[in-house]
Amino acid sequence: MKIYVCVDMEGISGIVHPTQLMKGEAMYEEGRRLLTNEVNAVVESLLQEGVREIIVRDIHASGVNFIPERLHPGASYVMGGTLFQERFPGLDHTFDGALLIGYHTMAGVERAVRDHSYSSRHFTSLKLNGRPIGEIGLDSLLLGTYGVPVLLVTGDEATCKEAANELEEVTTYATKVGLGRHSAILKSPVKVHEELRVTIAEALKHRDSYRPFIQSGPYELQVQYMSTDLADAKYCDGKQAIRLDGLTIRVMDDDLTSLLCRAL
Repeated sequence: MKIYVCVDMEGISGIVHPTQLMKGEAMYEEGRRLLTNEVNAVVESLLQEGVREIIVRDIHASGVNFIPERLHPGASYVMGGTLFQERFPGLDHTFDGALLIGYHTMAGVERAVRDHSYSSRHFTSLKLNGRPIGEIGLDSLLLGTYGVPVLLVTGDEATCKEAANELEEVTTYATKVGLGRHSAILKSPVKVHEELRVTIAEALKHRDSYRPFIQSGPYELQVQYMSTDLADAKYCDGKQAIRLDGLTIRVMDDDLTSLLCRAL
């Protein structure tokens, strides 16, 4: 069995404040430890279930957040920033499933820790073919282009609800209950790691019932940027990329990866 693990940071147990998430901030090293410990718990759980190959992708911000010397030796790790055409390096059709660990909701969701859509500094909303979508949906679609289903999504309670609504057939696990953007009722990371072992075992047991998340093209992505200068930086030809107003651009493409590369 081969599993691809995509790891964000906002939904990791114990994470609740922006200073835990950003390089140079006072609590960032604490955030890195929480992240690395949870990744290790996931890898150990997968190994206990007989998974023979594991790739773990750090997708938070710069992609350099894991503490390398503390990582579990039973997996390979992808770190560093990549373009959308290489969002998940090493992924191919031979993987049996993917886990989305430590994810968050799309922008604008109430009682959600660090809600945003791909970038809290660049976008206020994304709509794919007229429907609001966030990282859970878009990453699941990218994984689906390889025929790889999402087996498990973890994050705060609101994230789990979004995953269930978007994917329908998926296991979810809540690491916390959001009270606001920077507050939550937290579970102990130790408890989360213990419960993840049971949850991962359950998700793998039912993996054959999960299907890749696929949406056929053509695609239309509407992006609302945080400021007009961010929209100004995008080339609009008036045909495949159209400026709708000062903040909003609509991009069209038959290929999902190409679409995201152009818009995001």
